[in-house]
Amino acid sequence: MAEEPKESTGRREEEVSRRKFSSLVGWGGFTSFSGLSALATARFFYPKILYEPEMTFFAGRPDDYALPSTPDGVVVDTRWLKSQRVWVVRNTNGIYVVIAVCTHLGCTPGWFGDEEDETGVKGRGRFKCPCHGSNFNRDGLNIAGPAPEPLYRAPIGLSPDGKLIVGTGLKGIRLPVQTNKADVQVKPPFFLPAKV
Repeated sequence: MAEEPKESTGRREEEVSRRKFSSLVGWGGFTSFSGLSALATARFFYPKILYEPEMTFFAGRPDDYALPSTPDGVVVDTRWLKSQRVWVVRNTNGIYVVIAVCTHLGCTPGWFGDEEDETGVKGRGRFKCPCHGSNFNRDGLNIAGPAPEPLYRAPIGLSPDGKLIVGTGLKGIRLPVQTNKADVQVKPPFFLPAKV
């Protein structure tokens, strides 16, 4: 008589399915790793391009900025604060642009026109940084707080058609450090005089 087969087929199929599963996981991981490595290698050969804003922009005409109501007053225009991080400041003598980046750690100060200046005259205004309390007068000179330098000024000029051109690419130039020497005459940087 012939022997009947043993009933071990269920156990054998279970081992094969575990082996297949392990093989699929192993080959799937290897394929994923190889594919991602190939993509990373291909990406290495293509340069990363940074899309930065233009280094200059047109800020309208000088007549678009209101004159101050008093001879020693200023009008700080904030329309370019969000898009370019600059203030356009108009006084009776002309226009200058202050870059709205605190020289302490790079926060954006705010303009408070009703505050008193460093001499104690109320209503002359100051720039105040909300991060660490640096204060700057309306010319951008640091008067209080941890900021080591004055606010930077942006280059400013007129285009042939009479529009203001403001350069923000190099983050401006430092204001000269104030000295107590009477013989030093300092010309303010990047100042566009008003037409008489």
